[in-house]
Amino acid sequence: MASGPHDPRSREWPPDDDGVPDGTARPPRSQEPQEPPPTIQHTPPGPSDDRTRGLPLSSPWMSPPFAAPAPDDEDPPRSPGERRRPYTQPYGPRLPAPAGPGGSEPPARADSDPSSSDPSSSDPSSSGPSGAPDDAGTSAGTPAQPEAPAAAPGLRRRAVNRPDLLVASGPPGGPGAPVRAVPGDPAVPAGSEPVRDPGPVSGSGPVREPGPVRGPVRPPDAELVWPIRAPEPAPGPPAAPAPAEPEERRDGPRAPYGLRREGDGPPPAHDRDEPPAPYAQDGPDDPHEQDDFEPVRRVGRPPGGRPARPDLLVAQGPPRRRGPNGGRHHRSATAPSAVRRSSPARSRRGRGLVIPFLMVLVLTAAVGGGLVLWGWVSSPFATGLRLVGDDFRLGDTAFVSPIAGHGDGSNQVLNDIASVGSTTVAVGSDTTSPVPRPLFLVSQDEGATWGLGEVTGPVGREGAPTTVGLVAGGDGRWLAVGTEPFTTAPGLWTSADGRSWTAVDPGGLTAFETGGQIMDLARTSSGFVAVGATFLDDGAYGAAAWTSQDGRSWTRVEARDLGASVRGLQAVAARGDAVVALADPAEGGSGAVVLRSGDGGRSWLRAGKPLDGVTPRAGSLAAEGGGFVLVPLQQRDAKGEVRVYCSANGGTWDRCGTITGLDPQGSGVRRLASSAAGVAAVAESGPERYAVYTSGDGRDWTGTTELGEVSGTLRALAISDAGTLVAGGDRRAVGEDNRLVLLTAPKGGQARPVDLDAIAGLNRAARETARVAAAEEGGFVAVGTASGDAAIWTSEDGAEWRAGGPAQIFGGEYRQALSDVVHGRRGWLAVGGTMSGVASTEPLLVTSADGRNWRRVPVMGPLGRRDGHDSLAAHAVAAGRSGYVLAGEERGPASVTPVLWFSADLKRYTRVARLPSGGAGVRLRDVSPTSSGYMAVGGSGTAGRETGVVWVSADGVTWTARKPVLPEGASSADLRHVVTYGGQVVAAGVAETGQGPRAFAAVSRDNGATWRMAWLPADRAAAVQDLAATPEGVVAVGWQGEPGAGDSAAWTSEDGLSWQRHTPTQGRLAGEGAQALGAVAVSGDQVVALGRSTTYDADHLILWRSTLAAGR
Repeated sequence: MASGPHDPRSREWPPDDDGVPDGTARPPRSQEPQEPPPTIQHTPPGPSDDRTRGLPLSSPWMSPPFAAPAPDDEDPPRSPGERRRPYTQPYGPRLPAPAGPGGSEPPARADSDPSSSDPSSSDPSSSGPSGAPDDAGTSAGTPAQPEAPAAAPGLRRRAVNRPDLLVASGPPGGPGAPVRAVPGDPAVPAGSEPVRDPGPVSGSGPVREPGPVRGPVRPPDAELVWPIRAPEPAPGPPAAPAPAEPEERRDGPRAPYGLRREGDGPPPAHDRDEPPAPYAQDGPDDPHEQDDFEPVRRVGRPPGGRPARPDLLVAQGPPRRRGPNGGRHHRSATAPSAVRRSSPARSRRGRGLVIPFLMVLVLTAAVGGGLVLWGWVSSPFATGLRLVGDDFRLGDTAFVSPIAGHGDGSNQVLNDIASVGSTTVAVGSDTTSPVPRPLFLVSQDEGATWGLGEVTGPVGREGAPTTVGLVAGGDGRWLAVGTEPFTTAPGLWTSADGRSWTAVDPGGLTAFETGGQIMDLARTSSGFVAVGATFLDDGAYGAAAWTSQDGRSWTRVEARDLGASVRGLQAVAARGDAVVALADPAEGGSGAVVLRSGDGGRSWLRAGKPLDGVTPRAGSLAAEGGGFVLVPLQQRDAKGEVRVYCSANGGTWDRCGTITGLDPQGSGVRRLASSAAGVAAVAESGPERYAVYTSGDGRDWTGTTELGEVSGTLRALAISDAGTLVAGGDRRAVGEDNRLVLLTAPKGGQARPVDLDAIAGLNRAARETARVAAAEEGGFVAVGTASGDAAIWTSEDGAEWRAGGPAQIFGGEYRQALSDVVHGRRGWLAVGGTMSGVASTEPLLVTSADGRNWRRVPVMGPLGRRDGHDSLAAHAVAAGRSGYVLAGEERGPASVTPVLWFSADLKRYTRVARLPSGGAGVRLRDVSPTSSGYMAVGGSGTAGRETGVVWVSADGVTWTARKPVLPEGASSADLRHVVTYGGQVVAAGVAETGQGPRAFAAVSRDNGATWRMAWLPADRAAAVQDLAATPEGVVAVGWQGEPGAGDSAAWTSEDGLSWQRHTPTQGRLAGEGAQALGAVAVSGDQVVALGRSTTYDADHLILWRSTLAAGR
């Protein structure tokens, strides 16, 4: 194909059509100002007029790049010195100039080519009948067209019956314009349709490589003009008229070369959809292909006139197929020999520069586009609903209790103490915060100073053990274990120095069965031994022992290898690898069964007969230099005396001493401990008074240290090698607080309490922002707990908060908490629970008309507990068209059942009497109004085998269960939150998968009958802790990352299925510890989320604000 105007001009070719080199002087041109030509949208390359040596312009190899081969026309005469501009037309009639706005023609420019100034020659009506040739000299400056030369004898012209494949065919010659006959062509068979002018053909197609003929170079300030001439009528008799075109094809002049003008309708169907048909090509078997002296053939028609408004032409048509050499399909693959001999040797330097330049340009565009696409895709909120901006601040001072003079709601307990050398470790639990933690208090100077230990690993993992019940150590190895019945594995922590502790991965604790429990722990020479009970292989519950060298990898000793028929092991003590354990006797037996082991607990033997009158309990055995000592706990005779038993090796036991002077009304000895300094026992010496009794060998006991009055329980005791006594427990709960008790006494000295307030990071305040809601008139209302009391806070902007009141509606002798709040037609309603006794809870409901002044709803009738149940509380509420629905649960001695209430006016409440399937095993977590009424969601089943629960109701009183919800690929799932948005229900939950817990969303458009589900994008595990619906979509908040050590996260969605993730990173929203957003509300475009950031030694409320935006 001929080169286009984008190619650089070759220095070896003449710069213009007259062949005059650049340095040659030329006649002066007119200096009159010229109009700038109109801007066109499609700029095709023009023809080349590089004058060849000895070839007429009729040669098809010298045609314009997008034109059909021209006939053998003569060059038009030019005045001396005149040069033809690039892309002008030396042949053919002139086209009409476009009319101006007023219908008049624009004036001709001074330098215009005469061939393009007269519009009369392009008018079909002026050329006579269709198919008749134009008269010679019909327009000024335009020579008469010579007759077409006859075809060379013996040459057969190919008939092209697919004009839509011709790239550069001319414009139509009007309806019925026939193709000119060529002498020597075979006659058209009878009955076949003659080949006719197809009309305009498409001018678009794939980019073609430059052909062997070069076009002129466009001056920098010149605009491209595409020469298009009217079609040349075919000689001879006219062909049969073509079928009439449709009306839309006849309206106005059609664009030549398949181009469409702006405003035209869509292209014809055959132009848009029909694929190009393959065309015939001359092959090597053509007898004239290699003839160097063959006559030059004329193929096709000369191009038509130029368009009146080329700037309005838009290319259309299907893509074109290319020949093997990049030329158009009606040219042969090899140029005729005449052209090969006479054409100048052209330089390819320009083309060689263009191709690398284009390659670099394409590569640069590809890389840039890839980077843009990557940035677009990787942006967490590239399109759709998204969150913009992060405003973080701590909420510790904003969310405080309105009641002055109260405690902080602390709830801490010490369960065990161990001392080795000068290091003493006290362990327990802290459940003050919604994120509980194990407690490790450490002293490395004989109890003189204390500090909070360090714990590595998750601190807020849901369902993870957080209570430490036992601790043992020595020789650089320490182990702490939980004593609660474990669901999958017990909580285990190891340490090398007693201060820095690491949680053991429960995934590697395969020796422990679900439902088992560790009762006591001892340090041996070879490691550790733990005793307790578990479910055996036959399904029965029986005794078990576990051994470990490092506290991380464990082996279980089966009950059949214990050497006796016992129900469970309760206490253990070790001296080296000699181990003694106390067990409960088999069914029907009495006394304590003694088992002993000489290899660190790997094998066991029964030692003699049971010890009558002894009840096995953890902490009743101790090892001393001469053997083992047994002191029955919480047992005494009428005189207040406790018998003591001794054994040298654990095989034979004798009564060896008595502890006297105990309170006859007391419970006896509470704990036993031993060290190199001897054996110590702590016991009640009077009402709420404790004393420590010591002995060197278990035979002679003296009351050496009075601990004084303790209004609580001492359950832990240790004695150091230097004789320092350390006792611990907790005070009796007073109001909202339950504080630790830690006492130390040097040998022979007076006991004194440890200043717990001086231990950095130990004290925490009971505070939580459970839910936040947006008011219709603007502003926010949050509910939760502060210092153990229920609390409500209000804010106009989500940044500054103040406590709601009056304060007297909250507070009391026991703990309170509000769990949810909603605004409905009758005002605000907040729900929760309040303790009415040490072990009883009842609902807490408060209402308000304005969100600022609240009143408490009396608990009676349907809101009261049923007989035989000690706990009833509400934790979710929703407001719909007909009223308010409350969800909660009721606990009894052996059951937990869901509860639903309904109220139309916030004055009268109805408890739902009939629940689907009686509500057995169901835990309702959230409720929401829907377009059909109400929906409650939750979970059902045992741990690790849950399925999502969906209940629906039209009136809030009669409820129906839908099918369980379980995402594909999940082994367990429950629904935790639900909202209504755009006529559909969007629920969110957490599912257990092979990759850990994952957050998912479920969407229903038919009131929960069917669901579509989607996973929320997250790094590793994730959980949604609250949802908020907006007019634009749904906002979810929660956490993502490692369970117990995740970071805050937020998600947005316009349909509940396609979610965008937003990861706040400011302040304490991410980083060390566990961070989570637990409540969210949206007012207008303002998003307010509340949560907490917790590490082992710090616990903070966090406040996060952002802006909701739609689109990019």
